[in-house]
Amino acid sequence: MKHLLSYSVYQDLELFGQDAAATLAGIGCDGLELLTSFEEVPQCYAPLTETVHLPYAPDWLAAWEDRPYDIDDKTALFLMYGKSREELLDSVARSIRMAEPLRPGHGVMHACNADLPCVRKHGASREDAYVIEQFCDMMNQVAERFPGGEPPFKIVFENLWWPGMRLTDNAGFRLVQDLIEFDNWGICLDTGHLMSTIPRVYTEQDGIEGVMEIVSGYDEDLLSRLSAVHFHFSASGEYRETFEEVDMGDTAPVDFYWGSYKHVSAIDQHRAFTDPSCRRIIETVSPDYVIHELPGKINGPLNDFRQQRSLLP
Repeated sequence: MKHLLSYSVYQDLELFGQDAAATLAGIGCDGLELLTSFEEVPQCYAPLTETVHLPYAPDWLAAWEDRPYDIDDKTALFLMYGKSREELLDSVARSIRMAEPLRPGHGVMHACNADLPCVRKHGASREDAYVIEQFCDMMNQVAERFPGGEPPFKIVFENLWWPGMRLTDNAGFRLVQDLIEFDNWGICLDTGHLMSTIPRVYTEQDGIEGVMEIVSGYDEDLLSRLSAVHFHFSASGEYRETFEEVDMGDTAPVDFYWGSYKHVSAIDQHRAFTDPSCRRIIETVSPDYVIHELPGKINGPLNDFRQQRSLLP
């Protein structure tokens, strides 16, 4: 089992000092899970990168369903992967090709969609099954662009609280299992995202108990596909119950999305565990990679990593 720190190509390496590898080793970190983009990854990240997180476009269904937002091409890339199905498929395939030289152990893809007008609503306009079906269709067509119909490294599908594969039970996994046509895929369980689907998570302990209740019910074949965990917690139950809904209205799509950052962060808090009982989650799912997704908003990512890492074997 390797312990990784999440990082991105949009961050420089100054955080780690003159010898980044030594700094990471000194805190018990085996390397980085690197958020990549649609361009070549600078060579400086290569020696530190174990896995990658492929870029995420939150409302890719807008392009997939041929109803793109009227925005410039660069913004469309990051919001929808493009303005049409073909552009979307090109973009996702390109992101995989750009990460391939890093020879990552896996590449993470969010198996969900955030309908922009619903981002600040309590409900959702899509059924999970529909989003999963469209996502699998899209990923199958992406895989067809590679030799043998297989991506060059394992693609692991991650849960969110938005419509799609939420991993609150076995059902979403079963649908993915039925529909994905290539072999080199797996599951990435995000513990904070899972907590954000569970009612009445007001404390870290609530979140741990809620996640344990769910993962204890996972079938063996789901656990065997679950090769990675994004490890952090969110105790956002009160906020999720009480936030005031906001209509998108005539607000420009990109302005509405970026204006929703504070709201999304209030739900998806990415806090470091402090309760040693969190290790039960890792012991139950036994992943190959534990990725500590800790931006360190208060104490800094390295201190948060040290804190959380100290709780695990």
